Amino acid sequence: MLVDSLKFAREKQVASGALPVAGFERLRDSLFDVPPDSGAGKLIYEVKGGADARDNPVLRLKVSGRLPLQCQRCLKVLDYALAIDTTLRLVAEAALEAEMSDDPEEPDCVAASTAFDLVALIEDEVLLALPAYPRHEESESSCVGSEAGAGTKRDSAFSVLSKLGTLKQ
Repeated sequence: MLVDSLKFAREKQVASGALPVAGFERLRDSLFDVPPDSGAGKLIYEVKGGADARDNPVLRLKVSGRLPLQCQRCLKVLDYALAIDTTLRLVAEAALEAEMSDDPEEPDCVAASTAFDLVALIEDEVLLALPAYPRHEESESSCVGSEAGAGTKRDSAFSVLSKLGTLKQ
């Protein structure tokens, strides 16, 4: 879905719909066992063009859906609720690096283009929103009782070694 991003923002256009999760090649690599033809899940999106308080062109992006991630505690599927609501400022590609700011109050910048790919933008923002180490909450039953779970009490390595020593005597 290619648009002229500056025109899109200037005319306050809106694009919305649903995209299949399996259609995002880079995102699929981060998901738990989702083959390309699975039809698993959809991401609901809305992109609105507009301007910020200083009349800079911006895109407001909202994405929601559920993604199957792999829990790093129990290695089972984690049903992750995705909710993105972000504003991105459009700048000329030549000025992109100079416009980047460390100020958390400033929106992130993206390069404006006459062939701006909204689907690629959605995939980029979803990838950035994923947790680095997804895991179930400690209270969730998916991880409780699993060997890798935090709720499982394990013997220390030293107590295991001491038991081995007493068996040989």
